[in-house]
Amino acid sequence: MSKTLIEAYPKFEKPIPTEPYLKVAEFYMDTIQGEGIYAGVPAAFLRLQGCHVGCSFCDTKEVWREGNPYTFHELFKIIRESGLAERFTQKQHHLVITGGAPLLQQDSLIMFFDQWLKEFGWFPFIEIENESTIVPKPELVDYISCWNNSPKLFSSGVLFKIRYKVLAIAAVSELNNSWFKFVISDPERDWEEIKENFLDCDLMHRGQIILMPQGATAKELADNREEVIDLAIREGVRYSTREHIVVWGKKTGV
Repeated sequence: MSKTLIEAYPKFEKPIPTEPYLKVAEFYMDTIQGEGIYAGVPAAFLRLQGCHVGCSFCDTKEVWREGNPYTFHELFKIIRESGLAERFTQKQHHLVITGGAPLLQQDSLIMFFDQWLKEFGWFPFIEIENESTIVPKPELVDYISCWNNSPKLFSSGVLFKIRYKVLAIAAVSELNNSWFKFVISDPERDWEEIKENFLDCDLMHRGQIILMPQGATAKELADNREEVIDLAIREGVRYSTREHIVVWGKKTGV
């Protein structure tokens, strides 16, 4: 079972540090990546606080709304003392930077990764989960091993002008380690939107697309899964489960 390093619901308010920090909602290890191209890989999740998109079906909003500032040195200490550093050096864990919207803190992330190299002398395999509305800076791109991008569709309940940012989508689409995960609730309508707004205008190619059924519970996923698999097969794109939901349901820190 997973091991919590920073609680999802802090019971105290930390003062803002005078040294560089990240606003952290939760941090846990000894779990798996539940979705996307690396589904099933052992992982640690560093969830950053804050989001500017606000999807109607978001299953982590009660977590990323909370959090506290943690200095880089506090995080490095946690990584060492938890045994996570050993898992990283032995290639046993990916580090998944998630949110919310982690690129809201990309300047701090760049400083964090710069300091990581100085602190440890090595670097883990890093996945970053991002909603494709903020253009990543080149300094951040250099540190990321896999981009898990999740552009939002009409079904998210987010206004088009907020969720559809061509420059941000195009920037990550050009990367050779970049994938686009679409949450599917209405297969035919959602695919038409993907085709019109992402494929026909050459913002991405089919080989980058991953379809996932909408669902915050195992039952909801089971109810939607078959139609989404059929759609993925028909259109020649990847399908992904949400294995953490299948196994643990709507539960944080796993």
